[in-house]
Amino acid sequence: MPINGLLYKEWKQRQTLLLLTAGFLSILGPLAIINEYFHYKDCLGALHQYSGSVCTFSMNYSNQNLIGLHFIPPVMMGLFLTRAGRAENMFTLSLPYSRSRIFHTKFLLGAAVLAVSQLVSYGLSDILFLALKPDAVDHFHSFSAGMLVISLMIYALVTAAGTITGNLAAQLITAFMVSVFPIVVLIIYLLNAEFLFGSQSVQNIHFPWSGFLIYFMPAAYIHTPWMYYTKHALLIPALMGFCFYLFGYVNFLKMPSERSGHFILNKHTERMIQGLVMALSMLGSAGVCGYAYNGNGSYTGYIFGMLIGAVIGFFISYYFIYKKTKQI
Repeated sequence: MPINGLLYKEWKQRQTLLLLTAGFLSILGPLAIINEYFHYKDCLGALHQYSGSVCTFSMNYSNQNLIGLHFIPPVMMGLFLTRAGRAENMFTLSLPYSRSRIFHTKFLLGAAVLAVSQLVSYGLSDILFLALKPDAVDHFHSFSAGMLVISLMIYALVTAAGTITGNLAAQLITAFMVSVFPIVVLIIYLLNAEFLFGSQSVQNIHFPWSGFLIYFMPAAYIHTPWMYYTKHALLIPALMGFCFYLFGYVNFLKMPSERSGHFILNKHTERMIQGLVMALSMLGSAGVCGYAYNGNGSYTGYIFGMLIGAVIGFFISYYFIYKKTKQI
């Protein structure tokens, strides 16, 4: 069976998802412009009622709501494109294709739909700007280039999470935790370093939302500051997306392809994540309780918080990740 046979099979099996995604992304930008234009026309219609008012038709692409909507399609594609049930996987793996070819076909099909639909949206939006002649358009090119890179990164992240997890809930939770993991680790470090060694130990580290390290957190790109220095900021999600893609590719080759119901497909990885959850819970609770106990820094509170965190981390990891995996 030629390679276009595998591509055709994947297209037919995921046709509804792919078409809905392409349609949603293609019209999202033009609809935002038309919506803003209608608001402008409504303003002009009511202008005579408010003396001194001014109506402006402008588009500002640093709108966080529009960015948030662009996060939905890559998440949905990552959840449903590369993973399948046992029967479908048995059929796919019985075809004369390697696991490598199957993964690349699935992944690149989704990436192509995301990229092409956003390019279509870019073209339609440009045509609307020429036709409607808005007074100002801010950050349009930065937004368009940025969302293309960021959506592919999110798609690769969710896909990679799907290759190590055994159900949709676990895939979503894993992708979310990875997307905020850098900030969680940094905050825990700041809490513990400042408590144990004093504020001088972290005096050169600013609050991460205003620093460079925030851009290593995938979830941070839902905020808009990256638009102001797109050329440099977008190198990071491009690199992260490539790393997520490689991680997903290796795991697709090595791990079972069907959803087993387990939170984590690999037992050794499951134990490692259980230990990581406990460690983070202990350090986070220790840092918080160290400051909160008796209203100031207290080693009694620090140790007490570490014990509380150990108990909480154990129950979360044991009952949610380890013991109850087959029932999720």
